[in-house]
Amino acid sequence: MAYYNNGNRRNYFIEFGSGRPVVLLHGISNSGRAWVPQIAPLVEAGYRVIVPDHAGHGASARLNRPFSVSDIAADVFELLDNLSIEEADIIGLSLGGMVALEIALTQPHRVGKLIVANSFDTTATEEFRTMAEGWARTFRSEDGPVKRFEGIWPMNVNETFRVSTEGVKTYQVWHGLAATADGQSLAYVAEGIVGFDATTSLATLSMPVLFIAGEQDRMSLPDVSQRMADRVPNAHYVEIQGAAHISNVDSASAFNEAVITFLGTVPASTTSD
Repeated sequence: MAYYNNGNRRNYFIEFGSGRPVVLLHGISNSGRAWVPQIAPLVEAGYRVIVPDHAGHGASARLNRPFSVSDIAADVFELLDNLSIEEADIIGLSLGGMVALEIALTQPHRVGKLIVANSFDTTATEEFRTMAEGWARTFRSEDGPVKRFEGIWPMNVNETFRVSTEGVKTYQVWHGLAATADGQSLAYVAEGIVGFDATTSLATLSMPVLFIAGEQDRMSLPDVSQRMADRVPNAHYVEIQGAAHISNVDSASAFNEAVITFLGTVPASTTSD
């Protein structure tokens, strides 16, 4: 099974392994392919790894209206329902982190443990609105998704990764994905996610939460993740030295260690279907 429907929209997902379900949520203009470094380690640790493409991204259907954080969260709930999953661990990075927070705040009984990486507690600021409007203009321009990818790549991953063999391979794959992306859909997401604000509700989270920051992240500064962790009663904070914005990719080993240490290895007796 590779697709599920939410209304008249068809969204793509893929899953690996068996055991306790964990859902991986990617950032804006990316896709589930961004989670490649995490899939095998999580499967080995005993998890059923579920990786969707957000609406308007990757292999999921295009959009014809602005699409908000809560809209993406509603898609994740539909996916869980489609798979008959009542509770899962949720991992989100950047936009995916905001979606993960929205899921945990609106339906906390669906979340076992929560990991929010390189993300934000609010986009309800004039600074973010201006930035998102710039993204939307770029996405709608000729070859917009590729232009944004080329421009943001040095900020998204650190220099050591960029010049490595794995970094060059990742750049080529993601560049090709950007070349096939629908700029209008991505613009609708950029516009739709403005106004998200979890700052006052973070304190209501009762499940274990891990916040991950990248020491070199210039988009979501470490102070943002630290501030969120300070507001959540049962929170942990990890700052990955040398990591930039997409810390799960440029610092995969450290990211995986933090994630699996926090989630734990699922006992073999619980991993059978």
